[in-house]
Amino acid sequence: MIAPRPPDAPMNTQPSLPEEITHQASHWFALLQAGSPTADEREALAQWLSADPRHAQAFARLEQLWAASSLALQQPAPAAAPTLSRRRFVGLSVAACAATVVVGASTLWLKGVGAPFADVRTAVGERRVVPLPDGSTVELAGNTALNLDFSATRRAVKLLQGEAFFTVVADPARDFQVTTDAGRIVARDGEFCLSCEGASALLAVSRKTARVLTVAQQTDLEEGLAVRFSASETGAIQHVDLGQVMAWRDGRLVFFDTPLAAVVNELERWREGKIFIADRQLAERRVSLILNLNRPEQMLDALAKALAVRTRRYTDLITVIHSV
Repeated sequence: MIAPRPPDAPMNTQPSLPEEITHQASHWFALLQAGSPTADEREALAQWLSADPRHAQAFARLEQLWAASSLALQQPAPAAAPTLSRRRFVGLSVAACAATVVVGASTLWLKGVGAPFADVRTAVGERRVVPLPDGSTVELAGNTALNLDFSATRRAVKLLQGEAFFTVVADPARDFQVTTDAGRIVARDGEFCLSCEGASALLAVSRKTARVLTVAQQTDLEEGLAVRFSASETGAIQHVDLGQVMAWRDGRLVFFDTPLAAVVNELERWREGKIFIADRQLAERRVSLILNLNRPEQMLDALAKALAVRTRRYTDLITVIHSV
């Protein structure tokens, strides 16, 4: 039995913001970093910032992270050590500690590191198969984290982030459950792939059946079917190309007629750093592309050629995609 873990102390006391707002803030921030915005764009940004206090808060966080990451990458010039009073020494020490926390948090964010205290997690770009206490297995995609809760009467997993393929062995006394922020998956046995993307999740069943339980709905899926769901809404059940959805297990990423924004979200599981799209219309453009996971350094170059866009790297951890 894996005993319940005490809650971890929060690394950041700032309240979380809705994903839609953070995405909008990322768009505006990338637009400003890309070059000189037009007068209309600056006016639109001003209206967006004033429309909701959370907008300005999200934008300010990005500015702080950008500044902190820039400071972390700078090499300080040597200087003569000044004589410090005890009060000034204490003040500078506190400031240095605060700066270290901010830089450390921003670096983790830029590297895509999340849920560092999870029971099981993979690094960005890592794939790993993990045996579970009941004999089932879970194969984790890059930058995936989960917690385990197994006992004589319970077998449950909490998928905190990322994507995982579950192979569930039968147990007549205990259903197998996977919980996400979007809802809960219940299966007796079989195989399915589950990915978390912000407030929503995507389930694809490759063997037997699985059930999706949300606050408002119950949905049963058979082999070859998939559904996207959130806490408030369950999409239509669709037939899915399992080879495409699970291509990451064979070392590939396969996209057919996929919005660029969704492609970028997927890439951030497999290569370090954040990718910003400078143009909202560009984020909606459709992409058809096959990428080799064993060559993450070539992913953005392949994307740029396939979509006829430009990529601009500001540091090793920050890339902005522009229209040509």
